[in-house]
Amino acid sequence: MAMVRERYIRQISALREDLLRMFSMVEQQLLRSIHCLETWDTVAAAQIMHDDRQIDEAWRALEESVIHVLATQQPVVASDLRLTSVVTAIAGELERIGDYANSIAKRVRRASRRAAFVAPPPQIHEMAQLALQMVNTSLEAFLRQDAELARSLTAHDERVDELEDTLRALIIADARQDPDRFEAAIDLLDMVHALERTADRATNIGERVIYLATSSQTTLN
Repeated sequence: MAMVRERYIRQISALREDLLRMFSMVEQQLLRSIHCLETWDTVAAAQIMHDDRQIDEAWRALEESVIHVLATQQPVVASDLRLTSVVTAIAGELERIGDYANSIAKRVRRASRRAAFVAPPPQIHEMAQLALQMVNTSLEAFLRQDAELARSLTAHDERVDELEDTLRALIIADARQDPDRFEAAIDLLDMVHALERTADRATNIGERVIYLATSSQTTLN
């Protein structure tokens, strides 16, 4: 039994490390996509689109590892199910954040080919940095299993929603002044929406951390 338990602890530790690597990959993709949005670097955008598959592969590999843990640790107790379900859920949220980073990169490339251009309002920088900060905070909360830190994400998410409303109004008003810029405005609105959804996903991760941290059952430590 002791050997079985030791093997289980190693498997759980491996899951944790795989999830941390995925966090790092997604953070880098998001950081790069924000840089593309602020500089309109189409070369970097193409690289982001190419690298997106690495996040998808990491997600699939982690899910397979979770299935393997559950299959080899029978009977499965409630604490095991709680733990692995949280890991799987967070990985899924990270994969979606990677998709949003990829979406921003795609829109940058598309917008760069438009005949007309809509300059991003300055508030988009605040929104982008806040979304990135929220992902970083969700990682910190996960590492520390800090429920209070995870709860702080809700207030940041509300600010992101406010910024989205402001940006939508500004971008639409700009496009109405020149119908030729309508398609470029749509590209920019899509990027704003991707940032808002990123913040939502980071908040979801925070909720998973709260669930894990406040449980008296087995944790990832």
